[in-house]
Amino acid sequence: MADLPDITLDDLPGLLAHIDAHDRETWVQVAMGVKSEFGEAGFDDWNSWSQNGDSYKAADAKSVWKSCKRGKTGIGTVIHLAKERGWKPRKQSLTAEEKRRQRAEQEARRKQREAEVLADEERKATMQQQIQVATVRLLSEFTKARGKSAYLERKQAPAFGVRFVTQPVLMVTDDKRGVCEIWTGESIGQFFGALPKPTPDHLSFRKYGPGDILIPLADLDGTVWSHQSINGNGTKLFPKFARKQGCCHWVGRSDDMPVIALAEGYATACSVYQATQWPTIMCVDLGNMAHIARGIRERYPHAQLVIAGDDDPKANGDNPGRVLAEALALEFDAVAVFPVAPEQSREAA
Repeated sequence: MADLPDITLDDLPGLLAHIDAHDRETWVQVAMGVKSEFGEAGFDDWNSWSQNGDSYKAADAKSVWKSCKRGKTGIGTVIHLAKERGWKPRKQSLTAEEKRRQRAEQEARRKQREAEVLADEERKATMQQQIQVATVRLLSEFTKARGKSAYLERKQAPAFGVRFVTQPVLMVTDDKRGVCEIWTGESIGQFFGALPKPTPDHLSFRKYGPGDILIPLADLDGTVWSHQSINGNGTKLFPKFARKQGCCHWVGRSDDMPVIALAEGYATACSVYQATQWPTIMCVDLGNMAHIARGIRERYPHAQLVIAGDDDPKANGDNPGRVLAEALALEFDAVAVFPVAPEQSREAA
């Protein structure tokens, strides 16, 4: 935007001081705006400002900062938020030489930020490939098609293509080295014995064992890219850097599919299939469901799409799950359906 005031790193602390750090949505917007303008150089000032928030956690701040990507929110949003709370740019008279130097500094920041974004994207692509290879090995060597799962038993959900972990296994991602490794047996203890404290940012790990299930996540061409793990307590996790967008898990797929249902989680997908016998796709979440719906509509143009949404109104009356499911249904010429409680069914009868 041409009318934005020129902001330097020296201006940033004063700019942020006018913005409330308690609201998470604002907090994330400010992170994206600062990073888009200053790249990694803006982290220290943003992090210092973040500590004014009641729920500040250092690990959360690092995670949010890392997740900020190009093109979402710019510094203009940060300036707007600060102006709403009384911030005014410094009045300064710059010489022609000072203006040229300032423009050159802005261009240098832009190029540095582009280089950082490119490096992030390359690292992400590398790690996604590493996780794909590790996932295939996990599924083939350390799982089987039948087993016990307290989660599935509690949900009364059959095992449609899920895998049962057969032994303790550790999946370690190291984006500094660009690798994803599998550790088993005594090597697991050796890994934790040598693990630095605190754990370095470039290291993350997932430990699996008997009682856990792994749900393969594949693109619509059938290539497995990653997995979701669910333990007996129902904790659902993905490996760091795992590809999720455009990946899913089919429940009850067949050659003839006049109706295809889309659900978020595995248990919901199973419930829909058991109740209707419609082939149902676990999409993980509503954001990814839009990508899956688009791909399914292209591959199966004559199929009736059904969006199996959540109907969970909040105390204030908001029902975001229903609203988003209905919006998806409208966008993709689908039908939105929602669960009906047993007492509602009896009343309707």
